[in-house]
Amino acid sequence: MAGASSVPGFRDVDELANTPARRPRYESVVSIVGGEEKLVQVELPPAARTKLTKSQISILIAGSCSSMFMHMAISSMPLILPPTIIEKGISYGYTGVIFSVFAVSIAIFEPLQAKIIPFLGTKRAFVGSSFVGGLCYLAFAFLDYADTTAAFVAPACIIRFIEGIYYAILITSSNVIVCLSFPDRASFAFGVLEGFVGVGFTFGPVIGGTLYREVGFYAPFVFIGVALLLTAVLGYFSIEQISGINLEARPREKRRLIRDPAFIGCGVLCFSMGVIWGIFETALEPYLATYDRGPGVEALVFAIAYLAYAGMAPVWGYVFRKVHIDYRWVLLGPVVIGVVWMVLGPIPGLSFIPPSVLWLDTVCLFLINVGVAYVFVFSYDTMLKRAIFCGLEENVATYALIVASFFTSIYLGEVVGPIIGGAVYSQYNFQYVAAVASGTQFGFAGLAAVIMLIAWKKVGKRLRGYGHSVFPSWIKSNQIKEQESEESSPLNSNDNSSDFTIFQPATDSRKTGALNQNRDSVGYGSMS
Repeated sequence: MAGASSVPGFRDVDELANTPARRPRYESVVSIVGGEEKLVQVELPPAARTKLTKSQISILIAGSCSSMFMHMAISSMPLILPPTIIEKGISYGYTGVIFSVFAVSIAIFEPLQAKIIPFLGTKRAFVGSSFVGGLCYLAFAFLDYADTTAAFVAPACIIRFIEGIYYAILITSSNVIVCLSFPDRASFAFGVLEGFVGVGFTFGPVIGGTLYREVGFYAPFVFIGVALLLTAVLGYFSIEQISGINLEARPREKRRLIRDPAFIGCGVLCFSMGVIWGIFETALEPYLATYDRGPGVEALVFAIAYLAYAGMAPVWGYVFRKVHIDYRWVLLGPVVIGVVWMVLGPIPGLSFIPPSVLWLDTVCLFLINVGVAYVFVFSYDTMLKRAIFCGLEENVATYALIVASFFTSIYLGEVVGPIIGGAVYSQYNFQYVAAVASGTQFGFAGLAAVIMLIAWKKVGKRLRGYGHSVFPSWIKSNQIKEQESEESSPLNSNDNSSDFTIFQPATDSRKTGALNQNRDSVGYGSMS
């Protein structure tokens, strides 16, 4: 990449210093306290509000278009594919195969995005995946001419598998790009993208269903394919190429992040939200069909539910950017969702709640998606802050790692959720589906609470000390282990957030440099 800097629109890793950096909340100074020098953290005054640049606006538009169109395609497919398969006389069992291939492809390739995005670079990843996605949906339109089972199912599975690859790359690159472009507003920008995810889910069935009914099978796929091709063109002219092929976090910092309780707990909660969405998509439509109000009413209920997510995701992003909230409050999300699922059923134990009340079900679905938006945006914001706190630099490689971890957790849950929802609904009824859904939320909330609230470092030290006393020649003592950790990396072996005292600006102080200045989450997670 030596000569890449001469290519218009290309920025290599050497130019990342010009990328806007997250402004630190604290600065390290030495204060004279009682005649002794003491290292303290001084909170900096808030930065002046800046307007969005034209480049930021165009990047946000490109990312929003990609999020909207790809999820319009996802939400349109369940409305179009099943009746087409029945019409062609193909066994309905192949429907599940075609849908599962897409989910399996995402589950396989999403974890690899932490390597793929830095290697390809932001612009190549975004433009290339948008272009491939557009071609996939244009190719899917030609399946209208396939009349036999083999001629329809085999190409459909191949196309859906490639769709999963494009989806994983496009959704990851979109979020990485907006994080790089909005370093001080990452949670807000992520909330905007998630809002357009909800817009795509809302209008996908409406537009896709109308085109399918009025024109035919090929029309919605041609519309979405052309839209993604135009998104690729927009990204080509609005997004800069930032690669991270030479950027790799030290293994010490990566291990510290992977073992971080807050990071793990947020991953567990994202998995639980994926399970909920999988159950939601599988069991809700047949349940609403029992009202016998027609597809129009069902579509309206789905639209209200998805609009709740579309509207609240950017709101939560704005709130978490403006207000410092302890990350453990994310546990409130699955608890509230679990309670709402109990009312939605209602579960067998709540006999005083009348069953089959459409307005009550609509309100419950609205609240569930508000809670899902809360957990998603809060978890993403927390995972990003914990990555910076653990020593990872704010660059394309770090953002790709966080986004890949975030979406991998979600889509692993979406693989499990439909299996649970379909099996329980086919064997019992929707009340038991609600009971299982609420139980999973309470269970995962409890697991995440255990992970986040237990002082695992103290437990680990006690276990190591006990092990060293029993097997002194096999297990090293805590003192030796900490000494080796400090020598292996410039990053302290323990979470040093408690080593600093937060003060207001001292009267007699001299600055010693920006020690840990990019860690604006010092003290982040304090329960005080």
